Amino acid sequence: MTNRKTHCKAFAKPAFAPGLLLASTLILAACGGGSIPDPDAETPTADPGTPTTLTNSANGMSPFLCAVNGLCLSPVFGLIPKSPLPLNTQLAQSTYPWIDQAQNTILISAMPYVSGTVNVKNIDPAGFNLTITDTTSTNTAGINGIPYRYFKGNGLPNFAIGTFPVQPNTPAYPYYNALPGGSDLYPTADLIPVSTYNFESYIPKTPLENPKGPDGQVLPGPIASLIVGVSIHGTPWHIELANSATSWYNPASALPLDQCWGHPYNKQYHIHGYSWKCFPNQGKSGPSPLFGYALDGYGIYGPRGEDGQMITNTQLDKCHGHTASVMWDGKMISIYHYHVNREYPYSVGCFHGVVDYAKALPNSDMTQGLDYGKIVGLIPSIATAIPSQNLEQDIKILAATDQLTIFQFLSKIINNFLK
Repeated sequence: MTNRKTHCKAFAKPAFAPGLLLASTLILAACGGGSIPDPDAETPTADPGTPTTLTNSANGMSPFLCAVNGLCLSPVFGLIPKSPLPLNTQLAQSTYPWIDQAQNTILISAMPYVSGTVNVKNIDPAGFNLTITDTTSTNTAGINGIPYRYFKGNGLPNFAIGTFPVQPNTPAYPYYNALPGGSDLYPTADLIPVSTYNFESYIPKTPLENPKGPDGQVLPGPIASLIVGVSIHGTPWHIELANSATSWYNPASALPLDQCWGHPYNKQYHIHGYSWKCFPNQGKSGPSPLFGYALDGYGIYGPRGEDGQMITNTQLDKCHGHTASVMWDGKMISIYHYHVNREYPYSVGCFHGVVDYAKALPNSDMTQGLDYGKIVGLIPSIATAIPSQNLEQDIKILAATDQLTIFQFLSKIINNFLK
């Protein structure tokens, strides 16, 4: 049953000028919570949510630790036989020239961006083509009548992107050419183009918190997917993790992105780090608007907090969110939500709420052919697994639910996605 449908029309006008991009000048009331991004938004100008540096991931950080400034992956990743991401994995510090080694920051002005300004209509005549529909549906556990925000699009954003494949003799080319492309068709990363795909997601309209621990705090939910959230600007956020042949890194420290902080994997454009750089209609003062939703249904808001200043990680919890008053479905209410900001992990670090992965990532394009519906341990209300702050307990519960299927599944994620 469909109640309301919002059409996000094609964006034909490039959303940035050459050089450093800054946040835009108009206030956004987002899809699902208000109006649609304006294709005729003004050229971005500076505001308190415009960073000049990003805080890098800490050298030696574990990607399995649910903590402020951290990233919290499902520990089952580390249990896979011969896993390239074992439980003792530590993130390394890049020595590339856009990294300030002393401060452990990413110098935005020094990044050798992927060149080019490509209007997405050159990729698909439809251009940016996203609808967000209020609907009801059955969740993976078989419960009927669940209200969702249904995202349907072609995976292209409402802003111009870099030129992919990355062209020889451009600043970013040697970095991409040195990395594997992940397939026989694209043996090196520079060869990967951007294409349309079936961008689709059912995001719960009424998020459900994870269980609470003995201390009364909501337990963080480790991430078991590549995609962590979907933006109202047509493209997803990916987890902030990438690797070379020998080490794991914060992606923005290991590989140049385009001027809008995106690039393709398997031809699918997605965003990292300073992900909101080219989003239209961010406003330049006051609290930032809604930019999208995490897979658990909670909103992802821009970098300015209630006081209009760049929000810091000291104001956020282990999952990169907090509870405060925001505009939510047309009303100011106090609700948990995430923020993007300049400090690692930049967006979602773990999930505050219950994630129905098979519903949030409902087709093979969103999962690269993997089937979350077959993993009993990841189906809400069927799963016995409850996130905990004890890594050993997490391992035992998650692995015991459906060990063989979960191992095979997450092994594909590592080998196909993260490498």
